[in-house]
Amino acid sequence: MSKYKPQCGLILEDKEGKILLQLRDNKAEIPYPNMWGTFGGQIEDGETPIESIKREIKEELYYDLIKPEYFGNFPFENYNIHMFRKIDLKININDLVVEEGQKGEFLSLGEIRKIKCAFNCREIVESYFKQFH
Repeated sequence: MSKYKPQCGLILEDKEGKILLQLRDNKAEIPYPNMWGTFGGQIEDGETPIESIKREIKEELYYDLIKPEYFGNFPFENYNIHMFRKIDLKININDLVVEEGQKGEFLSLGEIRKIKCAFNCREIVESYFKQFH
């Protein structure tokens, strides 16, 4: 039986209303290889979800996440995903250094509906656009 895994994720939106997703590594040993998901990761012991998302985004993108807004909890299988959002009207993919996954890309909702998504990423994105657009 696998254990409960608290996670955090980020919807980072640019000036065009596109959101940043990560193309996961294409490695058989990871869940959902070569599929798209949000940046983020596991919440470490003793961390709050907001501390965790700031740490994860700094590690994965070299981006200083300031004042992220919590927008929901999205349980999936044995994962409990705490989602945050940030709108950065000045952000550009070239401003980011992607340290995890194959690449990052800003995508529209229409584009996201056409790609293979990891975990419950599509549900999270649909909920985000429904709430905020």
